[in-house]
Order: sequence, then structure tokens, then C-alpha cells
Amino acid sequence: MNKIISSHNLQEMFEYSAKHNADLPAQQFRDSFGEWRVYTYKELHLHAEKAASSLSSLGVSKGMHVIFFSDNRYEWLTIDLALIMLGAVNVPRGTGAPEKELAFIAEHSDAEFAIVEKEFLIKLIPEKVQKDRIVVIEKTDGYTSFEDLMMGDPEKLVKAQIDPNDLATIIYTSGTTGNPKGVMLSHRNFMHNVTAITPIIRVNPRKSGGERALSILPIWHVFERTFEYVCVAAGVETCYTDVKHFSSDLREKRPTIMSAVPRIWESIYRKIIDNIKAQPMKKRFLFYMFLLAREKMLSSLHILINRDTVISKTRFSVRRLKVIFAFFSFILLFIPGFFGRFVFKPVREAMGGRFKGAFTGGGAMPKYVDNFFNTVGIEVLNAYGMTECSPGITARRFDWNFLYTVGFPFEFTEIKVADENGKELPKGYKGVVLVKGPQVMKGYYKNPDATKAILSEDGWLNTGDVGVITSRGNLIILGRVKDTIVLLGGENVEPTPIEEKLEEIEFISHAVVVGDDEKDLGALIVLEEERVRKLFEEWGEDFKSFDEARKNNHLKDFLKQQIQKYVNDSKDFHPFERIKKFSILSGKFSIGQELTDSLKKKRVTIKEKYDTDIKEMYRKQ
Repeated sequence: MNKIISSHNLQEMFEYSAKHNADLPAQQFRDSFGEWRVYTYKELHLHAEKAASSLSSLGVSKGMHVIFFSDNRYEWLTIDLALIMLGAVNVPRGTGAPEKELAFIAEHSDAEFAIVEKEFLIKLIPEKVQKDRIVVIEKTDGYTSFEDLMMGDPEKLVKAQIDPNDLATIIYTSGTTGNPKGVMLSHRNFMHNVTAITPIIRVNPRKSGGERALSILPIWHVFERTFEYVCVAAGVETCYTDVKHFSSDLREKRPTIMSAVPRIWESIYRKIIDNIKAQPMKKRFLFYMFLLAREKMLSSLHILINRDTVISKTRFSVRRLKVIFAFFSFILLFIPGFFGRFVFKPVREAMGGRFKGAFTGGGAMPKYVDNFFNTVGIEVLNAYGMTECSPGITARRFDWNFLYTVGFPFEFTEIKVADENGKELPKGYKGVVLVKGPQVMKGYYKNPDATKAILSEDGWLNTGDVGVITSRGNLIILGRVKDTIVLLGGENVEPTPIEEKLEEIEFISHAVVVGDDEKDLGALIVLEEERVRKLFEEWGEDFKSFDEARKNNHLKDFLKQQIQKYVNDSKDFHPFERIKKFSILSGKFSIGQELTDSLKKKRVTIKEKYDTDIKEMYRKQ
């Protein structure tokens, strides 16, 4: 293992892993008939060599930029590893992106070769890329297919000599405004994350049942892509699923680890709670009783062993009283808290029953979701990063799992929080997060001005995120600098914590806080139609259409009460952070429109699209 994770580049890492883990399963996926197929590391390596040999004969060489437009499928990793063997530069993107964006990436990246998933993407390839330099994964007349790539001869393959600083990929960020920027990541960048993360996940692929990861995030996205590199290094089997099969695959494939974004964990949480609500009253009561008892017991334990999240140091006398109270609370709740783990076994079984833990990134985990999974016995390790950092910057650990934070910096990584003038702030103070380390990008492709704006000469990268470092060195992310709302009275508001609280309301799927240059905050609300329908049934009211329902005064009053309970009466927010107005939107947020591929909100797009709703909300209310 040490030899694998200490490799100098991704090619070397894969070679060592393929030899060390040759007979272990590497990939599992559904074929065109819906049947599961498994490839070992030896087979994956052979397939990558065949593809590399074929691509080499078609003209792919070291340093060549190759656009790769495809969604999740087992062939993706095979082709990516083939490009790595040749030293080519993978320029990936999912097929769901707007065609205008895909065409921009293809042109701006100076691609000389193209690999696309389906025939309709061919029209987006620049004319300078000749037909014989286009591969269409799915068989298409007149073009090389993945099946054709598998006819390559590994004996004829000459692998590239790769320096750690060689460019491995250009990943174009989703962006919320303007054209996306091409993040240049080297082999050294990726290998830093592989070296840092692999030991953290604590896997043993040779144990009974092996180690399995369930893959649902876009594989071209840097978070999932790096996680799959980590799985390759660790000898973990990657099982490819999709939204349709996700719930059943959790139970059937019984993963031990997984990477996901907060929205996925929220979705799983909602389904579990809906199932509990459908149980008889006695079972519901027992479930919630044991949930509360175990949560409080674990919270007391964290205080006793100094694993509780403390932003600023408290006086010794105050801390001593807290510890004394936690001791008696732990003793009192130990028995129901201990037996609670057995009560929650069905929840763990619904997720396969083998989960040791899961990484989540792409945003902060809502506190109630964080609490729930760690209470029922599924450790969620919240991580933080960005495409420009390959992407990992910090993560929680199994032994140091401080809830509500995104953990400690990775090895050889420095972080600091600074004010608007760049001056470092002490622990406990809010400011912009800066990072420095081997994972920081080389820069933005053909965009020196954007690179200079975010990356200093001495290597510090401005993440653009607002955060605070706790007294024990954990990082908490509060939002984006550019997302800060300035009210008419001059108050600065970070919308993310308020939105997370609003989204705890089970009827709300998305909430966007607005209010720049206004006296009070308002919120754009996207409701879960099916939950609203059930609510109307409980009220005995007709649900003719969602558009009519959202104008219902009873529903508006109900939401006002919920907002009052979750936000306005909460001691977690200042008086000026109360939501005084809200507007129920008629549609849903979708990827490529209001959401990025990692399910982050495109605030500028949302505010522009729903500008009329915002103006009407403030005018009427």
C-alpha cells in the first residue's frame, strides 16, 4: 500500500495497484441487459492498456488535449486510465451541460482529439478535429467505438514517461456567471489527495466480503474522480449505480464506503423519516426516544473526550461545569443510548448494513442530517475542497470526527482565515479561507488574469469561502464571500446557514435567501409537491394543481409558522437575520439551470430568473 500511495504520478499508482490487487474486483456495473458484471484489477488494467494502444494508433500522444464528454459508465475510468498511460490531458464534462458550454470547452481547451458518449455530441466538436480523431463510446456508423478500442494490442503500447508536474487534466468549473474557467491539475496535485485520503478511509480489501464503494456522483467531477482514484489505490471495488437504482443498490450491493453530496444524504434521511412516520405510534415513540437519548449520550461523550466542536475557548470554570454536567448526563443516558444502536439496526440494514463511513463534500452537511447519521451508527466524514485543489483541503477523521465542521487540513496543507485586507485572523474569527499545499492547481487555462486574482505569488489560493477555524483547529464553512447579503441598514448576512435551517422544514426542497439593499431578508422557496399534496389531504382540502396550491392562504400561513419556528425564533440567528417575506416558486430547481452538477445553487442565475418574484415579494409584503 505504501508503495502505491507514494507513487509519483497517477500512471505509476495504477500500475502498482493493478499488480498488488490483480485478482480483486475493481468495477461492477449493469450491462445492456441489466445484468451485473464484474471486472478485476487485472482485467481493468488490460482494458486500459488495450484502449491506450488503440488511442495511440489513432494519434493520441503525450500532452495532447482530449475532450471527453460522457456521463457515468464503467468505460469512463478505463478511458481515463488509458489517457493517463499516454500522458494525454483529459478535458472532461458531462453530457447534460448546455450545448453552448460544451462547445466553448471544446474550442477553448485547444482539443486535438475527442471522445464522446453519444452521437448527438459530435456536432459540438470543433471542425479542426478530424473525423478519424473522434471516438464515440456507443457504436456509431463511421466512428471508432469503445468496442473498437478494446481491439488494441497491449504489446504495441509505449507508455509515456510522466513527470509529477505534467498536466493530467483541465476541468472546467460549472460557474455561476460567464464562461467556465479551465482548472489545470497536475499528476502531483491528484497524487497529493490520493496519498492523504487513502489512509483516512481505513479499508482492507482482503477482508471477508471485501471493500466496495457505491458511485452515484458525476464521475467527471473532480470530487468523484479523485475518490475513484483513491479507491483504485486502496484496492476497493467501485459499483456504478444511478438515481433510479440507488436505494435498491444500497441494500443489495452493501457498500462499505461512499462519496456523496449533502443533498443525497438529505434525500436518504427524508425517506427514512417518512418510513418511521408510517409506523404505529408506539414504534414512532420508541424510535424518537432512543434517537434523542443516544444523540444526547454521544454529545456528552464528545465533551468528556474533548471531541465537541468549540469555536472559541471558554473559561476553565465554564468548561469544568460543562464537563461535570456531561458526565452525569452520560451516566444517565448510557443504557438507553447503548441499546439505541440495536434499535437503529434496520436503518443501517436499509443502507446495506456494512457502512463504515462515508465522505460528503460539495457543501456543508446540515446539522440535523449530520446528527442523525452519526447517531444511528453511520459515520459521515464531512470534507471540504474545490476543483482548484484537486479537490481535497480538509476532512473529518474517524477518530477526530468533530460534528458540524469540515475537519482538519490534509497532510502538507496549510489553511488560514484572513480579513478583507489579507491579514490572518485568530481562531474563532470569521473571514475568507486561504489554502496552500501540493494540491493547489497550476492555474486557469489561458486565463492569467483570473489566475492572478485567486492565486498569490507565494502559493496561497483564495477559496472565496467564508469560514472560521475552531479552538481545536477544525474548519467551519459559513458560505461564499460573494454570497454575502448586505441589508439596507448595513448588516452583513451569510445566507447559507439560514437556508440550511429552512431546508430542515420537510416541505421545502430548496430555499434561497435574498435581500440585498432591502430592509429585511426574504426567501425564495421551492416546495416538495408530493409532500404538499399529502398536507392538503390531512387538511381535507382539494389539491387541484400545484400552481393553485402555492397560492393557498392556508399553506402560506402554515409556512409562515414553520419559518417562525425554525428560523425567526431560533437563538442561532441575529434579529436582522429573520425571514420577514417569502415567495413560493412555481417550478423546481434543476441541474444545468438553477443548480450546478454538484447540486450547488447558482445564485446569480436564480436571482435573474426569479427577479419578478423577488420584486413582487417585496412590493406586496
